[in-house]
Amino acid sequence: MGENLVDALEITVIGMTLVFGAIFLLWGVMSLLVRLTADGPEAEEEAPEAEAVDAGTDRKRRAAAAAVAVALAREHDHTLPHAFPIPPTPIVSAWQAVMRGRQLKQRGPIR
Repeated sequence: MGENLVDALEITVIGMTLVFGAIFLLWGVMSLLVRLTADGPEAEEEAPEAEAVDAGTDRKRRAAAAAVAVALAREHDHTLPHAFPIPPTPIVSAWQAVMRGRQLKQRGPIR
């Protein structure tokens, strides 16, 4: 019994080591790719301050244009919930009303 428990623990430790090793390996590869593909700080220093101010107003204009585009798209979107028209009142004859009442009585007690 003790040997089975020791074997199970060894297999568990080996499996956990492999899993966490793979996670750390992927983490290292991703950080390496981020460092290799990131733009350098020179690109940010080249922009003059006047363009930075214009970029702020340009960003606001783009945000306003995007908000208008979303509003127009939602207005014409037919998948959004909307108010359904009220159906016409059903005309039920006396015979239908009596038969429906009998069916409701035949169902028995509610469970």
